[in-house]
Amino acid sequence: MTHDIHKTGERGFAMVFSMFIVTLLLVLGLAMLSVSQYSSADTRNIESKQSAFDAAEAGINEAIDKIDASRTYAGNGVVGVMPTTSYTFTYTVVNNLANSQPTAASYPDAGGYAVNVPGNRALITSTGVGPHGERPTHVEAIVKDTQINVAFPNDAIDAGLDISGNWNTGVGIGVQGSSPGANDAIVHANHNITATIAFLQGTASASGTIDTLNNTTGGINTAQRQLPTSQMAQFVAAEKATVQAGGQYVMYIPSGGTIPSTYTCPSGAPAQGCTIFVDGPYLMSGQTTITFTGRVNLIINGNYTSIGNSAIHFQAAQKSLFVINGNADIGGNGTASALIWTLGNTTLHGNGFQLGSLVSGGNVIFKGGGSNGGFKYDKSYQNFTFAVPGTIVVSTFGEY
Repeated sequence: MTHDIHKTGERGFAMVFSMFIVTLLLVLGLAMLSVSQYSSADTRNIESKQSAFDAAEAGINEAIDKIDASRTYAGNGVVGVMPTTSYTFTYTVVNNLANSQPTAASYPDAGGYAVNVPGNRALITSTGVGPHGERPTHVEAIVKDTQINVAFPNDAIDAGLDISGNWNTGVGIGVQGSSPGANDAIVHANHNITATIAFLQGTASASGTIDTLNNTTGGINTAQRQLPTSQMAQFVAAEKATVQAGGQYVMYIPSGGTIPSTYTCPSGAPAQGCTIFVDGPYLMSGQTTITFTGRVNLIINGNYTSIGNSAIHFQAAQKSLFVINGNADIGGNGTASALIWTLGNTTLHGNGFQLGSLVSGGNVIFKGGGSNGGFKYDKSYQNFTFAVPGTIVVSTFGEY
């Protein structure tokens, strides 16, 4: 009898234990289901926030593109749609790029509280939101222009390295001032001057220890000139992009193409004139003559050589630029009335006067000459500067 009671107790315990296990499994299953639901909700929230952020960032990028196209752009409440998600963005631009002083503005997407936009900067605020009114994401950015200003020394000839060689002293080939008695033709080398010429109507100086054109103590160990050599790459790239975009006042010539023998910058051209861009090296030879009328900027994206009786004539007193993104061998009958700016070495020879101003990133080499020639300074290039357009970049970025 006692044995039977023991068996019955074991059966009761087993039943209770089984129910406990079943209940525990049920609770665990419900807990896992709840965790899965919360995880799914969190995933949706994260995806929604990321999509809203992507939309807001797209607004920032579109605003930057608009400012790149026009430095005065100031859009207010511009709406766009993300094509893949149907999320929308709205952005506002407070443009203070042209002003060196801060200007007061407000964040329209965050209650309109006041903020000062720094000088020469623009404030972009952008909001991204989902198609069903999901929680928005706000993004803001302070952007700036990478524009640079190119400035040239007030000299006749500048060399980033040495000035060497000789001109035909027997027939009186040298460097003339801008007018008789002006004596304003200044020659400078950031290294040494070892050249021989017939005369110099001005002064010479070298940052090195040798100056054969000025053997006084003031002619050597002088301060180096700040030449814009490092800025040429940005200038050439910007000019190429502008010219390839097309327009009435520009001309793009692919590598191997030919510059027209005559070109007139049309009336109504911008103050900086018209631009001809040759996308490769260029050789002038024989009797080839090119004549420009008006202010024309000629850019050779490579080495330039002129030999024989070839010549380029820019119209006088127009402040035209002749830019050579490489080495220049300028001979023939000369280049008249331009500021010649070369990246590398510049060799001057031939029978024609080089009229204007020369800034060479490398060496300047005087090489013989015929019965005529030389260099004459054009003082209209004093204090000559121009701006090189850059791109709009983000300097400060925030999300909330």
